[in-house]
Amino acid sequence: MTELVLAHDYLVQVGGAERVVAEWAAGFGVSRITTLAYRPETTFAAFGDLEVHASIPSAMSGQVERMLPALPAIAARTTVAGGDVALASSSGWAHRFRYEMPVVVYVHSPARWLYAADDYRLRLSALRRAGLAVSTPILRRGDAEAMARATVIVANSEVTRDRIRAAYGLDSTVVHPPVEPVTTDATPPARDLPDAFAVVVARDRGYKNVRLAVDAAREAGLAIAVVGSGSEALDEPEAGVHGLGRLSDAELCWVYRQAAVVLGAGREDFGLTVLEAALEGTPAATIAAGGYLETVAPGVSGAHAASATVSDLAEAIRGAREADPDAVRGWAQGFRRDAHVARLSALIDAALEHS
Repeated sequence: MTELVLAHDYLVQVGGAERVVAEWAAGFGVSRITTLAYRPETTFAAFGDLEVHASIPSAMSGQVERMLPALPAIAARTTVAGGDVALASSSGWAHRFRYEMPVVVYVHSPARWLYAADDYRLRLSALRRAGLAVSTPILRRGDAEAMARATVIVANSEVTRDRIRAAYGLDSTVVHPPVEPVTTDATPPARDLPDAFAVVVARDRGYKNVRLAVDAAREAGLAIAVVGSGSEALDEPEAGVHGLGRLSDAELCWVYRQAAVVLGAGREDFGLTVLEAALEGTPAATIAAGGYLETVAPGVSGAHAASATVSDLAEAIRGAREADPDAVRGWAQGFRRDAHVARLSALIDAALEHS
């Protein structure tokens, strides 16, 4: 029987990539994962059932994003062993690990800190931006060499496949991420919300463009719930903006079910949250770009905005609200975990044959 081991950049947050890895652990029945850092209290509880091997001491796990200058070297010294084949989840680091077996690298996006400067570097100090700019050519060379060692490369969407080709000159196979209901139990959050509201789920990242979602909801006449780490800073209940912060899965499920529409305004490689909401019958209104071109079916599961402007996204919100909940759920069923696991299993078998 083939023994599969998992690898991921770092397990310190609740995000789409981490949810994919949690679904892998369940879908493939895997118990071992290698990562740079692990912080149980700030990521999915499902990882507590796994044998997690982290390179960075737990006391420093909360500072991992500030350790950027040292991370390439730490990643290169992180060894993945103990199995017949590895499945690596990478947004910039896991493909750099040292693998003692064939590896299938599942790319969520080529490293934003190297290939999407506007998305990442604006969050850095001027000194760190300057340092990263100077070192980028060398870091890109090492990054490309590491990706070229992958046995098989998989992209999470068509837009990511294009980015992989642009960044590395390498081809990849598209396998959409697995999407399952976040939980079967729904619990209202501690905060009261209006009867009708939109929701946007996004961590504090510039490319998520939360402000556009907030302004569009208000123009469409809806209050909006903002879910994710850092969203508390946006909290203005009197203005119809409810910054809920990080929610439990049960609370997020309730919000998905009760929301009139879920919004996507950022530059997403896939757009997992719109499908999580769709499984609960909630339509999506998004910009017509990136992964949303694959995760939203206009007229079936929601609507695309004609442009990334407040007025056009507000118009998409109005259109999305006309969607039939049963049709929305039916669209999302095509992205469930079983189909994802079947496609990845074929690529894992191919990796073993090439070893």
